[in-house]
Amino acid sequence: MKYRVKADGSLVTKSQLIASNSNTSLPKTWTAATLEFLGVDPVLAGPSPDVGPYEVAVGDGVVKVGGNWTEAWKIQPMFVEFTDKEKTVVTVDAQIAAYEAQKLADRRSTMVCTARQARLALSSVSLYATVQGAISQASDEARIEWEYASTIERLSPLIAELQPVLGLTDAQLDDLFDLAITL
Repeated sequence: MKYRVKADGSLVTKSQLIASNSNTSLPKTWTAATLEFLGVDPVLAGPSPDVGPYEVAVGDGVVKVGGNWTEAWKIQPMFVEFTDKEKTVVTVDAQIAAYEAQKLADRRSTMVCTARQARLALSSVSLYATVQGAISQASDEARIEWEYASTIERLSPLIAELQPVLGLTDAQLDDLFDLAITL
């Protein structure tokens, strides 16, 4: 919880108040009298506003609402154009592309299904026989993983080896894993 200092309107935390009053014995539970002694008003949490896809809500001080001090918010862009150390202008579009690429990489790193789910998904899109044929021509490591792995990871070497054989795009492979996870 935050507190508003009556004297100057600044915001402080309970820990900061305790530290700045280290020679004072403060009660465990703070009452209105404690807050008056410290010269602060409590600040109530305010609801964070809804934001767009590349926007963030940031704290913007406090406002008085119905006699209580409440957190205020403002919405600002998630990305702004800037010039890096090498004097290269980094555009908003470039930052959005990097952000989306990282989100996709993070999502793919968590895509895991059981071997059973993988086989059922491949069967449901009529690719199981194709994979079986490709596995017979695959590397020893891929054949061992296909036969003995209990789980299949989206970013595994097995998938990387099979993807061109199956002729699937990254998006199609993501969809296949999404399907497998539901089976």
